[in-house]
Amino acid sequence: MSVSGPLTLARHLWSFSIAHQLPAVENANGTEQSTAAASAGFDPLLCFAIGPSLGFTERFYWQEPGGQRILVGLGSAATLEAQGPERFRQLAGAWQRLASEALVAAKPAPTDPKPPLLFGGFAFDPDQPRSALWEGFPDGLLMLPAFLFTFAASGPTLTLNVLVAADRDPLQLGDDIVAQLEALAQALSSPPDVLPAMPAVTTPSSLHLESLLPPAVWMEQVAQAVRQIRRGAYEKVVLARAVRLLRQDRSFEPEPALRRLREGYQEAYLFAFSRAGSCFLGATPERLVQAQGGALETMALAGSAPRGRTPHEDEQRARELLCSSKNQREHQIVVEMLRQALASLCTAIHSDPEPHLRRLKNIQHLETRITGRLQPGRSILEALEELHPTPAVGGFPRAAALAAIRAGEQLDRGWYAAPIGWVDAAGNGSFAVALRSALLRDHEATLFAGGGIVADSDPASEYAETRWKFRAMLGALGVEEDDDENSF
Repeated sequence: MSVSGPLTLARHLWSFSIAHQLPAVENANGTEQSTAAASAGFDPLLCFAIGPSLGFTERFYWQEPGGQRILVGLGSAATLEAQGPERFRQLAGAWQRLASEALVAAKPAPTDPKPPLLFGGFAFDPDQPRSALWEGFPDGLLMLPAFLFTFAASGPTLTLNVLVAADRDPLQLGDDIVAQLEALAQALSSPPDVLPAMPAVTTPSSLHLESLLPPAVWMEQVAQAVRQIRRGAYEKVVLARAVRLLRQDRSFEPEPALRRLREGYQEAYLFAFSRAGSCFLGATPERLVQAQGGALETMALAGSAPRGRTPHEDEQRARELLCSSKNQREHQIVVEMLRQALASLCTAIHSDPEPHLRRLKNIQHLETRITGRLQPGRSILEALEELHPTPAVGGFPRAAALAAIRAGEQLDRGWYAAPIGWVDAAGNGSFAVALRSALLRDHEATLFAGGGIVADSDPASEYAETRWKFRAMLGALGVEEDDDENSF
């Protein structure tokens, strides 16, 4: 059962709103931009932060570029899990059964998103051996939150989800719901002090950073992949690597990291999924797929360069990226594969005639937008199966590239570079590719980054590219801009 309504909870919820309001967000032209958080009058990150005080070990945070939609989930009313290569299909069937049996009571009746809404995440490769690092993060997971906060420009709403047994006493059910709402109101009226200003670590003395694989070994992997590409084994492969950041003085907490990511990467998809004592979070520039009313949209994001330190240097690097034959070839591989994948799902497929720049705080990419119309009866979960992994995170051809990754990468990617997002009862939803991400557990953070390898790739340049990509999460975890792997 899903019960939705305006997020007011009478005066209890608003008693702290003034103290926790967000600053205004500006567009690139300097004008103020209306955000979902601004319409609520308080910081949605507080809703995420109160989860542990209410006894919830499972939490989800989702923010779309520009903050136009923010979703926060606490607890789990129902959890759907799947293992193995059929995970997308298995979860699509389980999602359809749950949605068809749901009883929804809402005033006014919500349509976007339509409850029940489930958060989900997937492993990059179900055939890859798993390690203890990703314990609690199965091959496929959809979770119906006990509490769902939805922040949009039209205003915030709260949805309470309850799994009701056939023999449940209705009066007792009503009492339980009221008690949960009262506990929620109390927690929001006295939120934990988890969002104070935290200075960046000015010295790495309290931190220790180590590569899971020595840089020289990883660069030899790149050189080996280049040799295989030149022999015709495949056209492209994406090789990832990881670094582990250890903190001596305190545990890593997701809230300060999310706040830093939100401040520095407003045009990215922000996500956090806490489960089994760990939190997987990041700020990814890449949307895998979005579905709304039958319209489907994806993007090709491949080919990267660092931002410049001055406007002149920035423009020069942008021109070099746009004119780079290596990056253009890598990008076109992704565009062609995505169009082919959508052919079995969609009609009226259209893509931009040429790539444009997607600029983030410390890196810029080539991007091409691709749209289509979902065929009747097809869902966003089926689109995930067709699209993942794209050549931007796996390689091309898919089977050969995945075989090369399994054989040589020496890394348990877990949920890194895989779909993460949400789906509602109408089949609408949005999933991003979990890049620029880290897995936090107590005093340890594991950060992931990768690069696309083609025939003319240079191992040292590819290694440097992964270092740019680590910067987003290193900064979010308190490491200064000038500190990197060589500083520890």
